[in-house]
Amino acid sequence: MSRSHLSANLQRLRHIAGLTQKDLALAANLPRATLASLEQGEANPRLDTLLAVAAALQVGLDELIAAPPKQRLYKVKVADAREYRDDHGRYISRLMSPIASRGVQIQRVTLAPRCAVAGRPHPRGSQEFFVVFSGEAVLEVDGEEVAVEAGSLVQFPGHLPHRYMNRESAPAEGYSLVILSLEG
Repeated sequence: MSRSHLSANLQRLRHIAGLTQKDLALAANLPRATLASLEQGEANPRLDTLLAVAAALQVGLDELIAAPPKQRLYKVKVADAREYRDDHGRYISRLMSPIASRGVQIQRVTLAPRCAVAGRPHPRGSQEFFVVFSGEAVLEVDGEEVAVEAGSLVQFPGHLPHRYMNRESAPAEGYSLVILSLEG
């Protein structure tokens, strides 16, 4: 934990919450001087102090001690998105999430008419969410098929065998969001 991250985050989160140091100190059951020291980066707080401040701000401990947002923002430009093609180019998947993101993959999926392609299995414990925003796709998960029309979403265990299909005469487009299991 960087004291400068704690200091900057604490000031930012307190202002977002519309609290004075005195208000936050009361909510966290801490002396105002302790909060002032934390905001000035002069304190070496105990875990129970950090947990009390996070609870009073109604944020997770990670928000309090992680790198400030300007260092956590990533922009993936279209030109930088990794692209995967299959089924003779009729299936296109563009990885939209940053390579630096841990545990999440977001892919924009384009299924040309009459496309059928097997999805890549993910580690056991992962969850996949497939949403179609244009056209209609068919998702087969472990042998069970479900039609996914525009505006619909299907959630399934990502480790199961699955296939994306488009049996229609018009393209289908959607997004696949995978929450990866980091344990498997």
